[in-house]
Amino acid sequence: MDIVFVTRENAQMPAVRVRGHGFARVLRENGFAAEVFSYADDLGARSGKEERLMTVMDKLVFNARAYKRLGEHPAILVLQRCNYHSLAPVLLNVLNRYPIVFDLDDWEAREHIRYYYGRLSNSGAANAQRFIARRSCLCIGASKFLCEVLSESNKNVVYAPTGVDAGVFTPQSPAKRDGDIVLSWIGTMHRPDNVENIRFLIECFRELRGEHKNIRLEIAGDGVYGFEVREMIRHADVAAAIRVIPWMDPLRVPAYLSGIDIGIMPLIQNTCFNRAKSPTRLFEYMAMEKAVVASAIGESAAVINDGESGFLAKDKKAFVGKLAELINDKTLRDTMGKNARAVILSRYALELVVKNIIDALHKL
Repeated sequence: MDIVFVTRENAQMPAVRVRGHGFARVLRENGFAAEVFSYADDLGARSGKEERLMTVMDKLVFNARAYKRLGEHPAILVLQRCNYHSLAPVLLNVLNRYPIVFDLDDWEAREHIRYYYGRLSNSGAANAQRFIARRSCLCIGASKFLCEVLSESNKNVVYAPTGVDAGVFTPQSPAKRDGDIVLSWIGTMHRPDNVENIRFLIECFRELRGEHKNIRLEIAGDGVYGFEVREMIRHADVAAAIRVIPWMDPLRVPAYLSGIDIGIMPLIQNTCFNRAKSPTRLFEYMAMEKAVVASAIGESAAVINDGESGFLAKDKKAFVGKLAELINDKTLRDTMGKNARAVILSRYALELVVKNIIDALHKL
């Protein structure tokens, strides 16, 4: 039976690019018939920051179209995340017995959930998530936290972090540039948390800039809160040393990362959302042999061996101190970068990540 990854987002989004097209490619290389069905790419639905412009009727119409398209050929439907696009796959499961594999790599329910009678909660997304998990023949969790959540509703759960295509994200000779040390944050700006994290990063950069005039900060990405982030940077007293880079094609990301020195991933909120994240950009920094400093929250703490393949930081003082160590010591940056890529090649390359899924699919 064919395997179809069903997503609402387009191929530019990290989850679809890696967990959709990347996973499907590895499955095909291992003898499966696998493809991606995207509401955005195949049906024309809005994606990313434009998704908020869709009405309820728009979403129902796209689900009706998806139900018809997906229903033409029986397949195992790998439903990526729980959102409006879940309706068509669930109906195909209920009415036509199409098997569902539930792939969860994000937290889309409320942060503080109250349960009533042990089952129903005050979060519609959480209720839908539990319903889908129970009906699925297999669940895939992108983080240890999500695996625990899914295990409450389904005993057949496999762990598959997002990982990285280590053949695409591979060390390159950087383009010639000035002698500044470049600190980089790259990602989407679709949540208020993103604004808070970038504000925290600018505060750390301000302290570092006082003693290290040879550093600059690059913020790469865009999203719903992109304007707010750009305005915040424009009014910062260190704005002259900060470069804002608009959203770039994923194919350009490896070349961009080859020209940075330190990757940064601050997550200052100890929330379900941050504990659930499978840190795509962290994997990409590490695959490119870049030294990284990340918050000691969630999956990052399981990926990084603190002091060897990267630095973990719990607060602002730790972030500033560990970044200063890397700024002052090129040998440390180089060694940590090589250790980071070794971790990727041994645990987080796509071929290794998908192996757990392949083993589980053979058992279905």
